[in-house]
Amino acid sequence: MADSLSVEMIMEARKELMVPPTGGNPTLRTAHFLNPTLNSSIRDLPSLSIPTISELDKTLLKIEFKGRPGPQNGWNRWVERLQSEYQHVWKKAGIYDAILASTYQILRHNDLVIQLAQRWCVDTNTFIFPWGEATITLEDMVVLGGYSVLGDPVFNPLPTLDMIKIEEHLNKAYREIRQGRVKIVGHYVWMERFMESDDPFEHEAFLALWLSRYVFPFHGQSVGRNAFPIAIHLSRGTPIALAPAVLASIYSDLTWLKKSINALRTNCEWEDDDRLSVSLWGPFHLVQLWAWERFPTLRPNPNPISCGEPRMARWYWVKRLKVENVGMAMDSASECFQWRPYATVVNNWMFSKFYREIEEWVLVESDMDKELESFARCLRACELVGLDCIEQYLPHRVAMQFGMDQDVPGYVTRSNQTPEIAWRNYNRPIMDAELYIPYRLFESDVTKRYSEWWKQSMLASKDAIKGVVRQQRSKTYKRLPRVFRGKWNDNHDFVPSGFSSKRVKVEDVDEDKLTITELLRHYDFLPGFPPKLTRVEDVDEDKLTIAEKLRFCYEKHNSFQDRTASDHKLLPTRKSQNSSTSDVVNGVGRNMESLVKPIEMSMQDKTLMGRPKGNVEDADVSEGVSLTMRVYKNGDESFRHEPDKIRRLELEDRISKLEKLVGELKAANLGNSLEKNLL
Repeated sequence: MADSLSVEMIMEARKELMVPPTGGNPTLRTAHFLNPTLNSSIRDLPSLSIPTISELDKTLLKIEFKGRPGPQNGWNRWVERLQSEYQHVWKKAGIYDAILASTYQILRHNDLVIQLAQRWCVDTNTFIFPWGEATITLEDMVVLGGYSVLGDPVFNPLPTLDMIKIEEHLNKAYREIRQGRVKIVGHYVWMERFMESDDPFEHEAFLALWLSRYVFPFHGQSVGRNAFPIAIHLSRGTPIALAPAVLASIYSDLTWLKKSINALRTNCEWEDDDRLSVSLWGPFHLVQLWAWERFPTLRPNPNPISCGEPRMARWYWVKRLKVENVGMAMDSASECFQWRPYATVVNNWMFSKFYREIEEWVLVESDMDKELESFARCLRACELVGLDCIEQYLPHRVAMQFGMDQDVPGYVTRSNQTPEIAWRNYNRPIMDAELYIPYRLFESDVTKRYSEWWKQSMLASKDAIKGVVRQQRSKTYKRLPRVFRGKWNDNHDFVPSGFSSKRVKVEDVDEDKLTITELLRHYDFLPGFPPKLTRVEDVDEDKLTIAEKLRFCYEKHNSFQDRTASDHKLLPTRKSQNSSTSDVVNGVGRNMESLVKPIEMSMQDKTLMGRPKGNVEDADVSEGVSLTMRVYKNGDESFRHEPDKIRRLELEDRISKLEKLVGELKAANLGNSLEKNLL
């Protein structure tokens, strides 16, 4: 039997053999752990529950992220108008940063969230990667969301008659709106009713809309009446613990998404199409930002933060990084995963008090600093009480995210019979006499026992993991970094070697906005290029766009080569992946009067426009792109001895013609556009 320790004490310090999480020689030292941990021998340790990862057919499962609305028209103006009058109330209630965060638009990266959900373990509420265990914690809710872990529960009733009368006033306005033509009390209708009105409870109505749209968007585009009591409490400066409630909704929806994916994997014969749709109402933009903060290989370049702005301002309108295989990047992030991103320096962002320059033991007292008390709440296993769910919180499984060392996690008994019981579990007093605050740049280790336990768990699922890797392997797989290499930009963000921020999916490419080199690279990347437009003779070139014109020229060029090869029974140097192209051009052409000789030209061979092979990466054509063409010359023997010259001249000639063609087409398109505007 596994020996489970009590969870009353948040942490403990003891000497253990410690090893780096990526492997290395063990060192005996005093380590700091989060309770509970297991002291059993490796043979008696429970097996790790590893989620199954499979290829997801997006055509069979429709996922709607409905809990991620952007700022509605007029919302930022309403926030700015009320901020000067009520910001002291918002700060007292612990929602100031959260309200400011609602004014920022975060662009979606749904594939990243889906890949994280594939690795979600419903038994532990953690992500299981081949290299370790991580999860979204209360600390992320505090830093990214701006929510408080301290305060009353979200189900706290209204204690006074005055507060009850305010709720009745909001309910009356709700009913009046319902009596009109609208069937639901939408966000815009509610804003029109209260914004810049003479209503004495405009502030309460404002907070009710904020809660319904940006914090607990369970009611779609309507205002939730269950948000009225919370809004009234907050309007009086009463702190409400929104962080555990929001995190509970995220955990619940991640579990629901993971179970839906598993159901689709085990049974693909659906009789009812409605079963293929999954609607998620949790604030999944926080899940996305959690990944951006911690995975350098998935992180776009953030914005600089101005003084007073919340952490979310870093990601305002930031476009996602185009990574060919998101799941593989996650599974290969052992060396570069950032366990404590909020402990690193970001200009104009203030550290919390639990990110110390030196390690320290802090006394637990009745008048303990609120920030340090918040840190203690983030470290303790407990129950998270949401509006409609109760989820278990197990930070001791991801101790390295808090600067602590990691040991084999122990089992925690549930206390979720009722919301009241679960809240008492969350809000129980801190029993530790002292709390250890680690040095903010401390690199945590794992116990030797934990390292062996993890390796055995991964070995047990080796076949399943290998199957996933074979299915998801991409062109960039071999270039994924195994060490922390690359360069830091001016905003302290890491760009790993082997990754290009310009790599895009084929379906996301706007071809009319590409340069000539990008078009050539894009065409070579497309499977089955060149595409079948129509018969070459039937194309009206004057009606083609720039991209279509280049496609047509490329196909016309290949058409001429294939006809020549057919006439002289020459094998093509590049096999077309689209058989329809050869059907169009086969048998259509003119006989050559003299014997032609094919010469293969590759952009990766020997020279590239006069550049040595070692400088190919510096050329306009990106690494890994090979554009092989057939060049035909009349029987001039001199060309047989100067293949490099032929390559260079032919390539320069083609690029010169394409540049001239694009310039003419852009000029023509600009002229047409100006003419339409004048008319």
